[in-house]
Amino acid sequence: MNKLVPTLIASALFAATATATAAPAMQQGQQAQQGQAMQQQQAPQVEITDELLQNFLVAMSGVQEVSQKYSEQFQNAENSEEAQAIQQKAQEEMIAEVQDAGLSTDEYNAVIQRVQQDPELQARLQSMTDDS
Repeated sequence: MNKLVPTLIASALFAATATATAAPAMQQGQQAQQGQAMQQQQAPQVEITDELLQNFLVAMSGVQEVSQKYSEQFQNAENSEEAQAIQQKAQEEMIAEVQDAGLSTDEYNAVIQRVQQDPELQARLQSMTDDS
């Protein structure tokens, strides 16, 4: 887990990539910008405790497994309907992984957003992965 931040970003972006790929080309940029703006506005303030980070690491691992499981299928989808169905199934499984780890999707997304913006939190999370 030495590549924590890139891994976080990859895990978080699977669903966004799936949605953007299935969307018409002209709407991709607009949807991505709107999605980022909405995510930033809607991200709840979550207290980042060691327990929350431990749960996050468990959830992230599960989300990565689901992402890897569906990535090739998604890339090889023959049409946008098939791609959307694969993406929806993957999202459902990712949500289940997050919830099974004891987090809400809002908490998981808030941690991802904070880790991307906070070098100290990145170092704290990296330290936790190095210790395990």
